[in-house]
Amino acid sequence: MSENNKKPTDGETVRGGVAMGKWLTARRMKIAACVLVSQMVMTGIAWGLLKSTTPEMVVFDMKGTVDLFIQQSAQLQLDEAKAKVLTTRFNVALNDSLSDWQASHNAIVLVKPAAMSPLKDITADIRSDIARRIQEGQ
Repeated sequence: MSENNKKPTDGETVRGGVAMGKWLTARRMKIAACVLVSQMVMTGIAWGLLKSTTPEMVVFDMKGTVDLFIQQSAQLQLDEAKAKVLTTRFNVALNDSLSDWQASHNAIVLVKPAAMSPLKDITADIRSDIARRIQEGQ
């Protein structure tokens, strides 16, 4: 065997005078920068998608609204048949109003006692919509 085959090869022998320092470093930096930028872009897209599709949590004072309806309907002094019609109309208006608001705002509606932290209160909006729906039904 020749002498060259018996010598262990190290980095200097393999390179044989070829200088690769700056080009290889610059290339690795470019690749790392591209990977970092692409990861940041993907993270931004994922965050935006989650933010736009995550439903908002809101509260509604169901008990107060029902109590207010009972109080107002008691002042009208209606007979039993008319009271039943008015109560049915109120229930339909309440359910439809909450369903429509929830669908149009991509929100989850909770009753006030179920919320542990302060959330947006939609009671006034729902009450005015219920009143409008009941007026339209008469």
